[in-house]
Amino acid sequence: MSQTARRRQSRVVDLGAIGSLIFRIIRWLSLTLIAPIIVALIYGESVMPFLITLIGGFAVGFAGERLCGGRANDVGVREAFAVVALTWLAAALLGSLPYMIEGGDISNPIDAYFETMSGFTTTGATVIGDLTTHGEALLFWRSLTQWLGGMGIIALALAVLERTGPGGKALLEREAPGPEVEKLTPRLRDTAMRLWLVYIAISIVCALSLWIVGLFDLGQGMSAYNAIVHTFTAMSTGGFSPEPRSVEAFGWISQVILVVFMVIAGANFALWYRSARGDWRAAPRDGEFRVYLGILAGASVLVGIGLLTTTGKSLISAFGQATFQVVSLMTTTGFASQDFAVWTAFALLILFAVMFVGGCAGSTGGAIKVIRVRLAFGGLRRDIETAVHPEAVLPVRVTGVPVRESAIQGATVFIGLYLATFAVGTALILLLATVHGFEIGAFDALVAAATTIGNVGPGVGVAGPMGSFAAYPWDSKIVMILLMWIGRLEIIPIFVLVTRAYWRR
Repeated sequence: MSQTARRRQSRVVDLGAIGSLIFRIIRWLSLTLIAPIIVALIYGESVMPFLITLIGGFAVGFAGERLCGGRANDVGVREAFAVVALTWLAAALLGSLPYMIEGGDISNPIDAYFETMSGFTTTGATVIGDLTTHGEALLFWRSLTQWLGGMGIIALALAVLERTGPGGKALLEREAPGPEVEKLTPRLRDTAMRLWLVYIAISIVCALSLWIVGLFDLGQGMSAYNAIVHTFTAMSTGGFSPEPRSVEAFGWISQVILVVFMVIAGANFALWYRSARGDWRAAPRDGEFRVYLGILAGASVLVGIGLLTTTGKSLISAFGQATFQVVSLMTTTGFASQDFAVWTAFALLILFAVMFVGGCAGSTGGAIKVIRVRLAFGGLRRDIETAVHPEAVLPVRVTGVPVRESAIQGATVFIGLYLATFAVGTALILLLATVHGFEIGAFDALVAAATTIGNVGPGVGVAGPMGSFAAYPWDSKIVMILLMWIGRLEIIPIFVLVTRAYWRR
């Protein structure tokens, strides 16, 4: 081969390496179906939906990797974009098979894929009309998909696979929620593993806390099963619940525990890792974490005042319900302790606004992220001040450290892309609903787009916290599937894939 041909070949994205790694990840991801098989055996339910998917997924993953040349270790920085984006699509396809095999109200491919994409992306939007018609094992799998997607499928692969090639760092950066990945150890695999270990450890504490409350029946606690599945969906900030009325079915003690762990899950897990290593001041001195808590507190007070003055609730009830719902929606979990869709317009406006903020970078939360909001407002404030004092040098600081100008520009660009994608999604949902004669208000469409691109979950109207998106037209559901996918991968990797430069240079 000539030098020119080699140079031309080096510019081309390595499809064999991309396919090999995706199939390898799917092969090992299929093994997680052992968990719902065990649950099905415990509850005397059919194991076939999970067993067929496990065998099929493992076989397809094994065969696909071989057909692609077994070159998963050759993935480079450019290939990382495609691997991350396509792995999430493939994982949702694998995860949707148990729904289709079981049958029932979401057995059609679009609904099954919607439910699974909502699971893996930790969105929590559902198209299941009646949860009671599904077995415990399927609902367990539904919650498990959220827990797996919370810390990230690629991060899990990096933690358990021996090698991922020179593009390993790029893989983690493309998937991790937030502007950048904090490297906890010199080796990337160790960083991914330690993040997952922290995630698992906190999940165990959460599950035990909920189970102990239920064991002593303190304020309508949870069974072991409910404690586990609600831990899956609280720690992943996913929000799926096997209960038709979400966590309204449980008492205030269980709800307080969930609030605590939702706040933990919405913060940067690197803070909890450093705290576990003895640096107890890691969280309190972190600038993003302090802003995060401040927004949660301020929004809770505003919603609480709105409820107190308009609903006749007691002081404790108003601010308790407000705090739970603000934490649930800002961390993009999506649990509901009440049908908040019937609250006042003022309360709904605040809840709608916090859906865009989201959690911290490095958390399992979705949406824009607190650090980007802070950087954008810091840049805006700096620009206003320099307009008055043109010669002043006013760097934007986070935790006392000056931030690079490129980081501020990146945050601003991301927010612009996020809002533009949200606007297009809203218009498409509204247009397609109108074409099908499906009655939907403009605010319903706005919330539907915001809750899916932000990976939040519940909507309003028929898709409210105690309802579902089942009635929405099939093509509107496809738009929402794409919004979930785009939102979880934080837009940029998807935009890169549709450029000619990515494939040709």
